[in-house]
Amino acid sequence: MSFTFLLSALALVAVLGLFVAIFAGGVAYVVRMRRQGTEAVLAGARKRRELRA
Repeated sequence: MSFTFLLSALALVAVLGLFVAIFAGGVAYVVRMRRQGTEAVLAGARKRRELRA
C-alpha cells in the first residue's frame, strides 16, 4: 500500500467519525428534548450559563 492511499483512508475515517459524532450529538439532543421538554432544557441551559458567569 502506498503512503497516499493510507493518508486518504485516514482522512476518510476522520471525516466519517466527525459525521457520526455530529449525528450522535443531534440524536442525544432530540432525545433529551422529548424526555424533558423544551422549557426544562432551555431553563437548564440558562442555569448553567449563569453559573459560569
